[in-house]
Order: sequence, then C-alpha cells, then structure tokens
Amino acid sequence: MSIEEKSSPAQIMPLKSISIIWLVPIIAVLIGVWMVYFHLSSLGPVIVVNFKTAEGVEAGKTKIKIKNVEVGLVESVELNDNLEGVVVTARIHKQDQHLLKKDTEFWVVRPRIGKGGISGLGTLFSGAYIELAPGRSTEEHYEFIGLDSEPVTPAGTPGLHITLESSGYQALQVGDPILYHGIDVGRIEHVHFNTQERTVYYNAFIESPYDRLITTNTKFWEMSGIEIETSADGIRFQTGTLEAIIAGGVTFDVPKDLPRGELVTGREYFVIYPNKDAINENRYKHALHFILLFRDSIRGLKAGAPVEYRGIKIGAVIRTDVNYPEITNVLDQNTLIPVMIMVEPGRMGFEDEEDILPVVDEKISALLEKGLKGSLVTGNLLTGSKYIELRFDEDEDEIVSLASFSGYSVIPTLENQFEQIISKASKLMNKVNDLPLDSVVTNVDSSLQQLTVTLKEFQNIAAQLEIMLKQSTDQNLVGSIQDALENFKQLTADFSEGSLTHGELQASLRHMKKVLAELEPLLFQLNQKPNSLIFSNQKNIDIEPKGKGTE
Repeated sequence: MSIEEKSSPAQIMPLKSISIIWLVPIIAVLIGVWMVYFHLSSLGPVIVVNFKTAEGVEAGKTKIKIKNVEVGLVESVELNDNLEGVVVTARIHKQDQHLLKKDTEFWVVRPRIGKGGISGLGTLFSGAYIELAPGRSTEEHYEFIGLDSEPVTPAGTPGLHITLESSGYQALQVGDPILYHGIDVGRIEHVHFNTQERTVYYNAFIESPYDRLITTNTKFWEMSGIEIETSADGIRFQTGTLEAIIAGGVTFDVPKDLPRGELVTGREYFVIYPNKDAINENRYKHALHFILLFRDSIRGLKAGAPVEYRGIKIGAVIRTDVNYPEITNVLDQNTLIPVMIMVEPGRMGFEDEEDILPVVDEKISALLEKGLKGSLVTGNLLTGSKYIELRFDEDEDEIVSLASFSGYSVIPTLENQFEQIISKASKLMNKVNDLPLDSVVTNVDSSLQQLTVTLKEFQNIAAQLEIMLKQSTDQNLVGSIQDALENFKQLTADFSEGSLTHGELQASLRHMKKVLAELEPLLFQLNQKPNSLIFSNQKNIDIEPKGKGTE
C-alpha cells in the first residue's frame, strides 16, 4: 500500500462563531476609551494669564490657589509676541471653573516688604504661587491680565470708588490709608501722573459702610500723622496711628461752616489739599485785586501770604514780582515795589457772588478816603515771613498816594513796624544831639569855682567872728555861736579846694566831659545813619569776578 493511498484529503469546515479570545482586546480597548473619556471629561478649562514677568513661575510646578487651596496648575510659560511680557497657560480644576469670571484677578504671591508690612514669607519654603481672587461678574472669561502685586481691595468688596486729584509735592503710594477721625476707612488703589496737566490722580476706595460719609461738600487733605496747633490756650499736639506717622495718608471731613451736602453714590472727583488749613484757601470764587506800592524791602513776603484786617484774613498776596510795564529800572531809589493782593468778599461776610464785587469795591474806596492803608508786618521772627495788614492810620504820612497802577486801584502804604522804630529812634537821637550839653558842663564848672571863692570868704569871716566872740562875757551865747561856727567851718572845709568832696565833684565833672567827648562820634553816626545801632556799619567787600586763567 503506497503512501498516497494511506493519506486522505483535509476537510475544510467554516467557523460558525468568533473565538472567545477576541473578547480580551475588545474589553481592553473599551476600558482605554472609557479612561480617556473620563480623564478628558474631568479636566477643567484652560486659561491664559498675561504677566509682565515670569519671576517665580514654573511650568508644571507653580500652583494656582485661593485661600491656600489649590484650584489649578501652570502648564506652560512663554514670551508674548512683542516681548513685553509673558503668557502663562494654566488649567483650572473642573469643580472650580465657576470662579472664572470677567473681573477675576490673578497675581503672583512672593515675599514682599512694603508700607503695609511683610507678606508672602511662606513662599520662601513652598515656592511662589498664583493667587486667584474671584469676581462678582456673571460673564465667564478665560483670558486675564495678571496684577503686579496683591490688590489693595479684593474684587467684590462693597464700597465706593472715587478719584482724588493732587498737585502737591507729597506723592501718595498704592496702599496708603484713607482715614476718618483716625479710623482706617479706605485705601489708595492706583496712582496715575498726567504729564501734560502736571497733576497726580489717585483711584481710591472707601469701604462700606463708611462710604456714606462721602458727600458733595467733603474735603480731603494730606496728613503726616502728627499735627501741632498753637493758640491762645497753648500748644495742642495730636498724633495719628503708627501707620499714618510712618506712611502718611489722606483724611477727610466736612468743614463745620458748610452743610453736609448730598450723598455721593458714584465715582466723583475730589481735590487733596496739602493740609486742613488750606481747605479755606480756594473756597471762594470771586475776589477784588489791588496794588500796594512799597519803598521798603519786601523780603519775606511771598505769594500766598495772608492779607489781614484787625487780625482777620480777608485775602492773600498774589504777586511780588516787578514784571509791570511801569517798572523800567528797579535800581532807581525812587522806584516803588508793587505788591498785588486779592480781597475776597466771601471772607468779609458778603455773598460769594460776582454781582457783589462792585458793591465791595465801592465800600473799600470809601474806607481808603477815611485813612485805610496797608503795611508790611512780620508774622514770624524766626523765619522772617511777612504779611499785609490793612488798618486805619491818619497820623502817618503814606508813602504813595497814586490812584491806580497798571490798571489796578492802589491802596496807600505805610512804613513797616521796623522802619517806624528806626525813625523814632533817629528822632530821639537827633533831640539828644541838639541838647547844649557842652554849655551846661561849662556853666556847672564856673558855678563850682564861684562857690569855692565864696566858701573861702565865709571861712575868713568866720575866723574874725570867732575872735570877736572870745572877747564876749556871755559864755552861753558865745558857746552856742561858737558851735554853730564850728559846724559852718566844717561845712566850708568839706567844699573848699583840696577837700575830698571838692575832689570828687571835680572828678565827676571831668568824667562827664570825657563821656560827652566819646558820645559825640556816636551821635554824629546816628544822625547820618539811624539804623546803624541794629545793622553793622561795616561795608561788605564786593567779590570781583575773574576770567579763566587769571589769578
């Protein structure tokens, strides 16, 4: 039997079902798909935050937190197209995506030292992180601009936003406090300097319920934390909080002489005054302008100095320069120095209206005819600052009696107090100098010489009378007369030439002559320059400028 006969052909039969082994990869694929779907469905939204710098931010490490609870993670950090900042891409947890509103804020928390103290010390060990502050808007948003630092006022805080305007020299900083009677009620949130207007604008926030203190008549002023006020009752020293002393700040109130005003409910503009006293400086809108012409030095008088009448401020000095068409040569001794002042009717009890200006002008003109004049008065002996005082004085001769100067009415002026003292001292010295002291001394000397001769004659007569009395028999009478003669003899001896009394009298006369001789140059100097008692008579040597290369 051959091999071919022994083998039989294979029978091919089709499979009737899929093998059970295929269930394993199918199940694995389904599980993988389910896991991918679960992973993708559990992922939160991706956000983009633009920062100026990526300091402290690392992809895959820097977390996004709110109240120290992680809500996201930074995935990438890239430069923006114009290379002026960085773009941080992060993913927020799905359960926290409701925090992504249009006004949501982000900033990097890192160690900081500022006026508000030290913050972010915990990041020294854990590393920097991004803080999220949810907003109150209902609109969802996924692209934000990060803040450079922690916001002064968290988003959603109830209160009032206002704008403060300041042109002063003291600049405020973000975070500086806003106080009301020493209570912290708000903060400076943003600072903007307008270079064209040369004015600083501050965005400020007043927290609720203190926002109800802001009315249309509210005035703001700078504070340094320490206030010193002098009055007739003494010196009042008041200090604010330690923060205000270190960092300064702004305070506000409604002046006592103003009504409360209407409540402010929206953003309004307010001016920051340099101090509380400056609130009343620019309160009045209308004023009259006058010119005062002085022959004396106006050193110490500056623009803004008060103009007072009987101790009450009624205006201020406007100009102290000489830029007038009438002033052509200030070196001329006859040139008078003009000072422009303004008088505000509102400070004198009149209405602060334009219609009242002619009425007040007419009243002041009538007072000028009755002797109203202006003079320079030293307000502070330490600083030498001066102010203008208006007062009635009919006895003194005014310096100038012009009706107008450069289009302004002129108020007659008087010598200042110092010049008046010098003038009176000069008149007194002139009277002393006119006294005939030389002739008086000569007459006294002549009288003393005649008295000496007379006393010698009395002495001779007394000696003769004593001889005659010795011959008398009435011893009692002789004794009484003799005693009287002895006393008279002693008196004449005391005043006779060569006696001690006579010598002292002659010495006094010689001393008086010497004093008068020494006073004569002083009297001559005072007659030529009355103020030489106060100012040195020494002439200052002018420094002669030398050219380059000369010795």
